[in-house]
Amino acid sequence: MVVVYWCKNFTIALREEDRVNEYKKRQYEWPPLMEEYTPNNTGWRKLYQHRLHQVEMVENRSDRYQAYLAALYSALIGPSSTDYGWGITKAPKKVVDRLKKRLADGMASENKKYERPDVCLEHGDGFEPFHFDDPEMNREILNELLPFHESWSGVELVPHFAYGLRVYRNESTFNMHLDKSSTHIISGILHVDHGEKDEPWPLVIEDYHGNHNEVFLESGDLLFYESSKLLHGRPRTMNGEYYTSLFLHYYPKNWEAERLLQDIHYRVPPSWVDAVSRKELDETSTLSVIDSTFKELECEDSWCGLVDSKKWYSDGLEYGQYLSGDNKVKLLENIPRETELSKHSQKKSRRENSEL
Repeated sequence: MVVVYWCKNFTIALREEDRVNEYKKRQYEWPPLMEEYTPNNTGWRKLYQHRLHQVEMVENRSDRYQAYLAALYSALIGPSSTDYGWGITKAPKKVVDRLKKRLADGMASENKKYERPDVCLEHGDGFEPFHFDDPEMNREILNELLPFHESWSGVELVPHFAYGLRVYRNESTFNMHLDKSSTHIISGILHVDHGEKDEPWPLVIEDYHGNHNEVFLESGDLLFYESSKLLHGRPRTMNGEYYTSLFLHYYPKNWEAERLLQDIHYRVPPSWVDAVSRKELDETSTLSVIDSTFKELECEDSWCGLVDSKKWYSDGLEYGQYLSGDNKVKLLENIPRETELSKHSQKKSRRENSEL
């Protein structure tokens, strides 16, 4: 029988018998061997040994399989490109100013467009997020910021898509999740602006050393992150008027998306069909799966890692500098001067078109 294993990021059609045979052919073991973890360090292994145990105990069968796919891609299958998986820098002022104008025009419009429904996003009644789109400008900015993402990641990238402006509103939360493993590999969040009197609303992201980080973005900050590999979201409830950003997504040149997709499914153990019963005195928090997103409802703000999270700010950063989990300010090499951005964008666009 052919079964369609559906998940937002990992859809494929396989016969379970064939899938299990391939698992055995590859001589996989469960639990995974220590050397399988990517990256292979103590903090990352500890984080995902815990999460894989959570996944084993998910009660709903469909949810459990989806959770296996996400956890295994993150823990073992997906490659890592940087030491911590995230970094914060300053976006070019000219780019930010263009986006601020779009935001102002959108907020002043009497016919505001609303964001399409998203399983990750929850909000209060009457606070649906706005969406102020400009595909041409988004594509220009995606190309202009390509060298920044390549410099940070050390990877030659292909621009995929820029999404936004998304304008969150009061009482919003964004569940912890992973982005698409086919296209959203190296990503960026360019924070445009938020309400003057709004409470800070951090982006929560795990890193490759098992830490939970809360990154507080100011207008003009650009957050780099490996978005299909690291769980991220905004589980704390927003308290403010608005919060708006542009989302940028790239993937490596010669990215083998289809092969990786198959590898994820083949790595799921045959035992996935039955949930592991919680043993006496096992205090592991329950992982709740909502479509392709995750919560830990037993903990404050539905995410247990917030209890000992590290807080990060962009204070003191200048153009061309970035900060990451080692708390060291480093330079982005080979990025254009702000006055050269338009010329660089046009050059990249021509190169991209020639490859199509």
